[in-house]
Amino acid sequence: MPANKPYNKKKFVDRREAKSQDIKRALTHRARLRKNYFKLLEKEGLQESRKPEDDEADNEEQGEEKLKPKPKPKKKGINFEERAKIVKQRKEEKRKQKLERVQEKLNRIETKSKERALRKEQLKKTTTKGQPLMGPRINNLLDKIKKDIGN
Repeated sequence: MPANKPYNKKKFVDRREAKSQDIKRALTHRARLRKNYFKLLEKEGLQESRKPEDDEADNEEQGEEKLKPKPKPKKKGINFEERAKIVKQRKEEKRKQKLERVQEKLNRIETKSKERALRKEQLKKTTTKGQPLMGPRINNLLDKIKKDIGN
């Protein structure tokens, strides 16, 4: 064991310290590589280009521009007031639609209750001796059959 290193199994107490040291190490390594690369270029006498990948990308883009049409210019974004106005309109439309649905539902319930009350009154009718009338009952059954056939 080297004498200059103290004996400590845990090198880092906190994981963040280890992560930050790894990042620093990677950055210095990358900087060193870049520096050495540019030194080599100077020794060889080549012109120094900071990002060789960009040059290749530019050449490819020029070739692609000949093949592809120019993209359409982007539309200007709408300002805050217009967006707020649109949102308000949408909310108002949703509110109106909901109100209409509720109103339709209430109307259906009301008409059905009226029909039920009318049917009940017809089925309640009796003869003078207290026997139920068969005419309204038969009509009720016929209406049910017609409704089933219609659906």
